[in-house]
Amino acid sequence: MVTENGESHAYYLKRGLIVLIGILILNAIDMMLLARDFLIPVVIAFLIAITFRPVIRWFALRGLPAWGTASGLAAAVLLGGLLAGYMISGPVSGWIANAPEIRRTLTERVRGISGSVEHIATITEDIRKAATPATDAPVNEVVVKEPGLPAFLWIAAYPASFAVMFTGAVILSLFLMGSGNLFYEKLINIMPTLTDKKNALRIVQDVEKDVSAYLLLHSAINAGVGVAVALSFYLIGMPSAYLWGFLAFTLNFIPYAGPIGGAILSALVSLVVFDSLGYALLAPAIYTAIITIENQFVSPYFLAKRLQLNSVAILLAIAFWGWIWGIPGIVVAVPLLVILKVFSSHFDSLSAVGEFLGESNNAENSANAENSALTAEKN
Repeated sequence: MVTENGESHAYYLKRGLIVLIGILILNAIDMMLLARDFLIPVVIAFLIAITFRPVIRWFALRGLPAWGTASGLAAAVLLGGLLAGYMISGPVSGWIANAPEIRRTLTERVRGISGSVEHIATITEDIRKAATPATDAPVNEVVVKEPGLPAFLWIAAYPASFAVMFTGAVILSLFLMGSGNLFYEKLINIMPTLTDKKNALRIVQDVEKDVSAYLLLHSAINAGVGVAVALSFYLIGMPSAYLWGFLAFTLNFIPYAGPIGGAILSALVSLVVFDSLGYALLAPAIYTAIITIENQFVSPYFLAKRLQLNSVAILLAIAFWGWIWGIPGIVVAVPLLVILKVFSSHFDSLSAVGEFLGESNNAENSANAENSALTAEKN
């Protein structure tokens, strides 16, 4: 029989445990903020290693050593990243050099658009005044300030730090990929029981499979989006079409905000490049159409079975990791969310987390759940 004193002790013990967990979470967040320069390359290196592990294993079964495949993959990733940075450095440097001219041109174009809108507003105001009796009420003067150039050129200050971080991450990933099955062997050795060994190996394999499939498929889809954007912009006469293809490929790794930012950026540059407003709207319209097709048809077809995450969880993850680590945090937010979902599916204590991260199976299940809730409320 449990006494009242025992129940009181259990209650306070549970409350103390909750407080302790909260303190540990806050300390972990503080540590991630302080150690971001160390943790970001490490996390990116682990994601690169996880992504290419199936490729390395496939070549290992055909006699190629892990270090050989890992060296080739790391060299390809590093050279590809540095080459892409070199290719975009020219156009970005030109934008920076011509920033005053770009500002003046964009200001004139925006002023022209604002003038058209103000003209329509003036006509509307005249009609309203004609229908309103004259009064002696004072009229407030409205001053329209000239818009400034959007501060999207601040990305030019990032290349040096990102190049160092990216190089360090690729070098670390080389050692992780070249170690072969060493990590699996060590993990199995430290597990106390056979059941724990099996569960740990199953979790690691599931994380590797899901994250690798997501990143490889998502990269392939984004590459297709980049090629489509580059070809379309080349046909309509946008300068540096290959740069726009690279931007579309990169920005599409950032859910929601990336595609929106790409469309806005293409619209701003189009206003500067093209004289006709209608022709200037063609580039963002094409960009939006390509992204819409990818989001509504291509990605759901290839990723729906492998990545079932609800949009609220994705947005929260982007906001959190973006606050912690900035742009790199936004890029790795979804892969880390996939890892968390895989972990939660293997532990009963984390089942609530997995349920929150998962997407609703279908509209019928949602309707049934709502009907059940209404029935329970009536009863």
